[in-house]
Amino acid sequence: MATFALIAHWLACIWYAIGNAERPHLTSKVGWLDMLANDTHQFYVNDTGGPSIKSRYVTALYFTFSSLTSVGFGNVAPNTDAEKIFTICVMLVGSLMYASIFGNVSAIIQRLYSGTARYHTQMLRVREFIRFHQIPNPLRQRLEEYFQHAWTYTNGIDMNSVLKGFPECLQADICLHLNRNLLTSCTAFDGASPGCLRALSLKFKTTHAPPGDTLVHKGDVLTSLYFISRGSIEILRDDIVMAILSKDDIFGENPCAHSTIGKSKCNVRALTYCDLHKIHLN
Repeated sequence: MATFALIAHWLACIWYAIGNAERPHLTSKVGWLDMLANDTHQFYVNDTGGPSIKSRYVTALYFTFSSLTSVGFGNVAPNTDAEKIFTICVMLVGSLMYASIFGNVSAIIQRLYSGTARYHTQMLRVREFIRFHQIPNPLRQRLEEYFQHAWTYTNGIDMNSVLKGFPECLQADICLHLNRNLLTSCTAFDGASPGCLRALSLKFKTTHAPPGDTLVHKGDVLTSLYFISRGSIEILRDDIVMAILSKDDIFGENPCAHSTIGKSKCNVRALTYCDLHKIHLN
């Protein structure tokens, strides 16, 4: 908008210069300055006097703004050939400026709401999936809650698809940065070498769970080791709470203690919204 106003100021100066240069040579006083003098009753006498500098500048700026924005009220109009040619140029400049400046403003506003639009588009797909497959209400609620929680965590960005475009060394550095809080706060990684932490960071997969969601059922084959980065979970055996785990706790199959894959003897259920990192044993 500042650029638009600056260009309007320059054109207003040129518009005034044309009228002021033409006026002494006109046999019929029909220039825009003479029309302004008649309207304001501040007449020229022997090429002196006339409207004030302030009135002339404001009127010139008013004309260029009305021409650039294609409003054109008509109370300030070109009458001479030079004024008409200049007005045509102003109209051409105005059409280009109007398209570029206001087009950029529209693009900025659209970018501001692009995240909201993507969220509603993805949510609409989830609801169409639920409606098409006739998902029952309890499971439907879990799907929607998971989607909403995952969106707040990732903002709809699929990190795996983003990282695929980078070399593995850069992927390791990015994953190390993303998992830095877990690696520094969890005692399981105390004493690990930088190379080990980089390798583990590449293997981490992030998962989310809403309250009441069962992460591991009794009898499930344990193929992953879970690290809790946020939230609380409970360990249940025959509906009896055996333990409650929270941030920086670990559950799952420990490959260092067991050489073969085992099965879960308990249910693992989320008490709050949970963010977990897991590493597959393979």
